Amino acid sequence: MPLKLDKSDRRLLLYAALVLLPVLVATALSTATEQDSGIPSSYSARPRGAKAAYLLLGELGFNVERWDHPPSMLPAEASNTTLVLALPLHSPSKEEKEALRLFLHRGGRILATGFTSAQFLPDAETESEPLVMPVGKEYQPQLLSSLTRGGAIRMAPAAYWKKASTGHLVHYADENRPIVVSFRTGQGEVIWWASSMPLTNAQIAEAGNLSLLLNSLGDASNTHVYWDEYFHSDEKTLGSYIRTTPIIFGLAQGGIVVLALLLTYSRRHGPVYPANEPSRLSPLEFVETLGGLYRQAKATRVALEVPFARFRTLATRQLGLKNDVASNDLARAIRNRLGYKDESLQDLLQAIESALQDPELQETRALDLAQQLSLHTRHLQLISHPQ
Repeated sequence: MPLKLDKSDRRLLLYAALVLLPVLVATALSTATEQDSGIPSSYSARPRGAKAAYLLLGELGFNVERWDHPPSMLPAEASNTTLVLALPLHSPSKEEKEALRLFLHRGGRILATGFTSAQFLPDAETESEPLVMPVGKEYQPQLLSSLTRGGAIRMAPAAYWKKASTGHLVHYADENRPIVVSFRTGQGEVIWWASSMPLTNAQIAEAGNLSLLLNSLGDASNTHVYWDEYFHSDEKTLGSYIRTTPIIFGLAQGGIVVLALLLTYSRRHGPVYPANEPSRLSPLEFVETLGGLYRQAKATRVALEVPFARFRTLATRQLGLKNDVASNDLARAIRNRLGYKDESLQDLLQAIESALQDPELQETRALDLAQQLSLHTRHLQLISHPQ
C-alpha cells in the first residue's frame, strides 16, 4: 500500500525543495568558479595552479620552500636567493614594496609573473592586454641569453613592458612588445614575465616553458627558492579556504536537513495545547444585551444602583469602614485618608442617593451619574485598568 502524506507534510517537503534548489545551484557555480580561479599557487593542482612546478623544483635539486610571511622577513643575506611572485593577488603596501627593494639591493632575485606583479617591482611600468588569448601562442627568443637557452616558449601575455631602456633586456617579445624582461637593481636582479602560463600545471611541459622557469631561478646547486604564498592570502587560511570552496554550502545543506528533522519531530512529539477559540460575543455585545434587559424591565434605578453599591463596597473595604457608613462620612474619609482633592465626589454621592429615590428617574440622568461615578472610581484606582 503506497505511503500517503498529509497536507502539512507535503507542504514541508515543498519548502525544503525550494530552499535546497538554490543551494545546489550555488554549489555547482562555486565549484566551477573554484576550478577556474587562475591563481598559480603552489598548493593548487588545478590546470592553472603551480603545484607541479613547485614539486618538480624539489626533485631537480632546488632548495625550495613556500613563503607565507611578509617581505620584511626575507633573509638579510639575499645572494643566491630567488623569490617567486606568481600573479600576486593584492597590492603591496609601501613597507612591503620597500622590503622587496632592499631584498634586491642586497643581491636577491625576484621572478615576477603576471600583470599584477609589476606593482611589486622598482621602476616597473606595464600596460595590460584587454583581450588575453585563452590559448597560448609560441614566441621565439629576441636575443641569445641565459633565459632563452630553451628556445621558443608558449605564453598568453596579459600585459606588456612599456619602459624601454638599455638597462632592460628583452628576451621575448610579441611584435616588439616585451613579454619577458630582466634588469639589474642594486646587487640583485628582476625577471618579469607577462604571464604565469609557463609555470602552470597545464603548460609547464609546453615548448621551452620549463627551461624558462629553471633559467629564471638560477643554479639548482646553490639557489634557495622562496615560492610566495603570502600574497595569495585567499588560499592560506582555513576561513578563506571555506569561503572559496563548496564546504560552506555543504554545511548549509546539513543545517537545513537538521532543521527539517527538528520541525517534523516537534510537530509530532511536542506538547499539545488546546486551540484558542475567541469568544463569539464581544464585551460590547454583552453591555448592549444587559442594557436592553434593564430597559425592558424599566429598571433605570437598578442600572445606577449596581455601580453605586460597587463603589461603596470597594471604598469601604480599602478604608476599613463599615458597609453602612453614610455617604458624607465616606466622602470625607476618602478626602482625608486617601488625599483625594476632588470636592465634587461628595456632591455626586448625595445626588446618586437622591436619584435612587426618584421613581421617575430618566435614563440620561442615570447614565450621566454612572459615568461620573466611574470616573472617580478610576481616579481613586479602586479597580485595575483592565477591569
